[in-house]
Amino acid sequence: MVELLVVIAIIGILVALLLPAVQAAREAARRGACQSNLRQLGLAMQTHHDAFGRFPTGGWSHVWTGDPDRGSGRDQPGGWLYNLLPYVEEQALHDLGQGLPPTVKQVAAAELAQTPIAISTCPSRRAVALYPYTGTQPVRNAEPADPVMKVDYAASAGDRVVAAPDQGPRTLDEADAFDWGEALTATGVLYTRSEVRLAQVTDGSSHTYAIGEKRCITDGYDWGDDQHGLVGHGNDVSRYTHPDLPPEADSPEPKPKSFGSAHPGGCYFAWADGSVRLIAYDIDPDTHRRNGHRADAGDELPPADETPL
Repeated sequence: MVELLVVIAIIGILVALLLPAVQAAREAARRGACQSNLRQLGLAMQTHHDAFGRFPTGGWSHVWTGDPDRGSGRDQPGGWLYNLLPYVEEQALHDLGQGLPPTVKQVAAAELAQTPIAISTCPSRRAVALYPYTGTQPVRNAEPADPVMKVDYAASAGDRVVAAPDQGPRTLDEADAFDWGEALTATGVLYTRSEVRLAQVTDGSSHTYAIGEKRCITDGYDWGDDQHGLVGHGNDVSRYTHPDLPPEADSPEPKPKSFGSAHPGGCYFAWADGSVRLIAYDIDPDTHRRNGHRADAGDELPPADETPL
C-alpha cells in the first residue's frame, strides 16, 4: 500500500510538471495558426493590390455589409474582410446573391453572416463557430441574422479616431451625395471608403500596419465585438493606434478601439508588405502610433478630435 501511494504521488508530481508544458505547446500551436491566418490575409491584400492597383476598401460603416455587385472600392459598403474573401479561397461566399433582386440579395447577405469563416478566427480566443449578434442597430442591406460569424482581426484605420456621421447613407443610392466628413481623412490603410495605393504608404509598407488582432473582453461581447465580421468600417472590424490606445491582452475591461489579443505577451500584425510580426504589449506608444499611420513622415501627434476613445 505504501509503495502504491508513493507511485501515485510520483505520477501526480509528473503530471503537475508536464501540464504547463502541454499548455504552452498548445498555445504555441494556436499562436502559429493565428499567425498563419494573418499571413494569408496579408497576402490576400497584396494579391488584391496586384489586381486593382490599390488595397480593398474598408467599407462604409458598421450598419452596412458586403454587396457582391458593387466591387471592392469606394462603392462597396462591406468591410475589408468581405472584400478579401475571393483571395482566401472563398469566392463562392463572396458572390452569394450576385445579380439577384435587392430583397433576395438581403437574404443571401444574412446567410453569409451566418457562415463561419475559419480564417477570421484566432484559436486562442474562440472556436470557428457562430456567436450571438448583440448589436443594437440592424444592418441596412441584409435581413436580420443571429447567431453570426465573428472576426478576431481588425483593419488598421490609423492614429486618429474618426467615424462616419450617422453611420453612413440611408440607402445605396445616397452614398455619393452623403457628407462623409472627417471619415475620409483617416491615416491608416483600411478605413471608410478607402482606396489606398502602396505609393501612398510613404512610411514604407514594411513599417505600416495593415491588419492586426483586435482586443476583446474576456466574458461576453462589448461594442467592438457585437456584430458580424463582414460589416463596413466600425469597431468590430477596425481599430486605431492613438497613443491612448496601446495594444493590450484581453481583459474584463472593454476597450473596443484597441488592438490586442488572447495571447500572452503581444499580438500579431500583418503589415502592408504582407509580412507578419508580433508586437509586444509594452511597445513604445509613439512607435505604435506611427506604425498605424501610413504617411506621418515624422509628424507630431495629430490633434485629438472629439470622438471618444
